Amino acid sequence: MWPTLGAVLPQAMAIALSPVPMVCIVLVLLSPRPVRAGIAFAVGWIAALTIAVGLVAWLTDTVADSNEEAARDGVDVVQLAIGVLFAGLAVRYWRKRPAPGTPPPRPAIVDRIATLTPPALVVTGAIAALANLKNLPLVLSAGGTIGGAGLGAGAAITTTAVFVVLASLTVLTPLLAVVIVGPERSAQALKNVETWLLANLNTITLVLLVVLATVLIGNGLDLFR
Repeated sequence: MWPTLGAVLPQAMAIALSPVPMVCIVLVLLSPRPVRAGIAFAVGWIAALTIAVGLVAWLTDTVADSNEEAARDGVDVVQLAIGVLFAGLAVRYWRKRPAPGTPPPRPAIVDRIATLTPPALVVTGAIAALANLKNLPLVLSAGGTIGGAGLGAGAAITTTAVFVVLASLTVLTPLLAVVIVGPERSAQALKNVETWLLANLNTITLVLLVVLATVLIGNGLDLFR
């Protein structure tokens, strides 16, 4: 289990550090009912990640039962393809980077999320987790790695659960901080985080893409063993 968890750790951390969901949870926690709204967003986020990773892992494990070599090659192909995709996205983000002194464009969700109802926030959390050009390939890669590792049911479930928790750290940690400290006392810190994230959105995304492209292409090259 531990080698598999180590193999999917980069994907989990990349999902956790994806800047747009981080901005979303901060804005949710600055809304009039921050704890209720934050829990709704977190429920959607965690449920979507758990279902998606578990489904991909189960499908991969099913293929591996009949042809282990094909399943392993399939995981390598997916990781190599995603690595190349992220390398291309990194080049795109570099070319489209804002000029010095120009703030990056605000994501469309930023100006609407604080007004959403709890059911809408559950859906928004799920969308933020999966309907994202960077997160969905990471989920596919992680699920394929877990499913292709030949783990027992208990170990696969535990690995998936740990992966989801790690990938949710930047959603759960601010929510927990607001619950413990209180909305009023945490508001200024959240506003500072929001300002910093929006100002550095492009840079954070670019660095993540470069690191992930390197890791995933390196792992995918096992296809040519």
